[in-house]
Amino acid sequence: MKRSSVRATLLLAGEVFTPRRRIRRGGLVIRGRKIFYAGSAAGAFGFAKRLHDRSRAFELEVLEFPDDIAVPGLVDIHLHGGNGADFMDGRPETAAAALAPHLRDGTTSVLATVMTAGHEDILRAIASVRRAVEEKAVFPEVLGIHLEGPYLAREKAGAQPAAHIRPFAPSEMKAYLDASRGTVRIATLAPETKGSSKLIALLKKRGIVAAAGHSKATFAQARDGIRRGIRHGTHLFNAMSGVFHRDPGLAGALLLDDAVSVELIADGFHVHPAVLELVLRLKPFRKVVLVSDATRRAGLADRPLRTARGKLYGSSITLIQAVRNLAAWTRLPFTEILAMATENPAEVVGAEKRKGRLARGFDADIVLLDRRLRVRKIFLSGTELQKKIYRNNITSLTVSGECC
Repeated sequence: MKRSSVRATLLLAGEVFTPRRRIRRGGLVIRGRKIFYAGSAAGAFGFAKRLHDRSRAFELEVLEFPDDIAVPGLVDIHLHGGNGADFMDGRPETAAAALAPHLRDGTTSVLATVMTAGHEDILRAIASVRRAVEEKAVFPEVLGIHLEGPYLAREKAGAQPAAHIRPFAPSEMKAYLDASRGTVRIATLAPETKGSSKLIALLKKRGIVAAAGHSKATFAQARDGIRRGIRHGTHLFNAMSGVFHRDPGLAGALLLDDAVSVELIADGFHVHPAVLELVLRLKPFRKVVLVSDATRRAGLADRPLRTARGKLYGSSITLIQAVRNLAAWTRLPFTEILAMATENPAEVVGAEKRKGRLARGFDADIVLLDRRLRVRKIFLSGTELQKKIYRNNITSLTVSGECC
């Protein structure tokens, strides 16, 4: 049998969270963009030795982080922007600017969220994001688009511009889907609005996750929407009918159906920590997804924006802060908290075979954390990113070696 040349990286860490397993003194073997082994350090050495024995030429880079924790790159499926930029800006450079603070903090895969706006503005934003998906540049991999609106309830607009909320129009939605070239992964809608049944049916046919949000649906209307195909809840409790003892509303319906996943914004502003804990007692952790819902203020400020009417306008956090908050506020195992920011969101958007886990065959998106869950190193598709941070901004972000 002809032997080939092999170049690999052996990464050793004090602990590896896959997140399904916690491995003390763990090791990962990386070849190219993929993980070839995840397990104990001894097992990783053994795997590397077998590669050596089968190779004509063998080069092994060994990276040791004995005091750090290796986790999968975080996956944020509801993110509007950061660093002063928003995907609605619709410019070619928007994605790189908006995602810089998120990559710096260990988010390696995202859904870019396009919000309610005029028809042409939505098309422009979709085109901008689609280019980011197709170009696969250095910033976090854009897995697709989360289309949040415009078919919502005006009474639950939140920070969505109420003037542009409108009834479902099949031709308009077709234009958005055509412009996206198959990159829309989630679409948020209000299940009680006119035409929602046809919209849900269209999303199911296209393989797009139908999500309920910005809705004043009654419990009965919400249950009917779930029966018709809603499988996800957008930022649970925020901008939706809440739990009331005579009508549990949309929030109650989402909580009670284990077929439906829900998003939580764990920034300390959108949902009280005690309510977060209540959700996590009611809902299987596999169906809970942490999101940032970050706006252009992420990476620049500690507090979220508010509208002129005092409504919260997304958050200013990155996803690692939500992980840290949940670890501080609850007694949940870290494996479960980590899954909510890695494996669970990857599964919602159909990327569970390559994102969200440290396992053989998965993309080598790896984040090294210290014991206070601060980001120390980031590997994107097997390549270590080098960064320079001044104050709370990235001034430059480069890649060591060849990438992507």
